[in-house]
Amino acid sequence: MPGQVLVSKVANALMEDVSAPTIGAMPIIGSVLGMFRAALGGLWVGGRVTLTTTTVDFSPNALNRSVQSGSLDVSIPLAAIEDLRVVPGLVTNIVVITTADSVFKVRCYGARRFAAAIDSARRAAA
Repeated sequence: MPGQVLVSKVANALMEDVSAPTIGAMPIIGSVLGMFRAALGGLWVGGRVTLTTTTVDFSPNALNRSVQSGSLDVSIPLAAIEDLRVVPGLVTNIVVITTADSVFKVRCYGARRFAAAIDSARRAAA
């Protein structure tokens, strides 16, 4: 049974294994995206991050879903979170969620409040 939604907000998530198609005869787009992927460890994908009483979920928006391929949806059980921190970003801060299997990064306005809500929900679920 899915958990009750606690917070849902517009966000960008750093996705390691997504790819965006090059457009027609514009191979430069592919090389620029390749440089971003190499420098950042993936591509930022726009969408919505949702905190429930049991998970942190990310789902891309319709535009990103239509132009990108790969594993776009993320669901992290609160019980699997081993570390949670906020790091500075360019315009917004980044919430870094670490599990035994992965590191998930999501940037959004109010990142510190969102991280505090995740921590609170994680403690309540324990």
